[in-house]
Amino acid sequence: MRVRPVFWCLLALSCLGILIFADTYQPSLPAFMQVHLMPTVPVSGGYEARIDLHLSDSEGMPIDQAQIKVDAYMTNMVMSAQHIQVFTQGDGNYRILIPLSMAGPWAIHLQASANGFDPQQQKLFTQVQ
Repeated sequence: MRVRPVFWCLLALSCLGILIFADTYQPSLPAFMQVHLMPTVPVSGGYEARIDLHLSDSEGMPIDQAQIKVDAYMTNMVMSAQHIQVFTQGDGNYRILIPLSMAGPWAIHLQASANGFDPQQQKLFTQVQ
């Protein structure tokens, strides 16, 4: 019994398709974000909030090279923080400095994303006095 060439071609194309799919499909893994908001301190021109952020995978290994996006705004009026600074400290640790221009209720939205991991986000609320 002889196998026709068209079936060999179908087998080869199926194998090639599976290999291409396996090479391009990258499942996202869960990541964990630990956030610690330090009490706000007065500085010239307003206040400053400091956030220490730690990113790790499900096994506790630190995630470096993450993209951190931060947005801070007042909850009772239309005002947002400008010139937010994010510093990478290594071993999955990041420090965020947020200048807050006035006292009152603030909401801080954090979003962290890294290649191969699900994006993480968290919203913090603080009262500046």
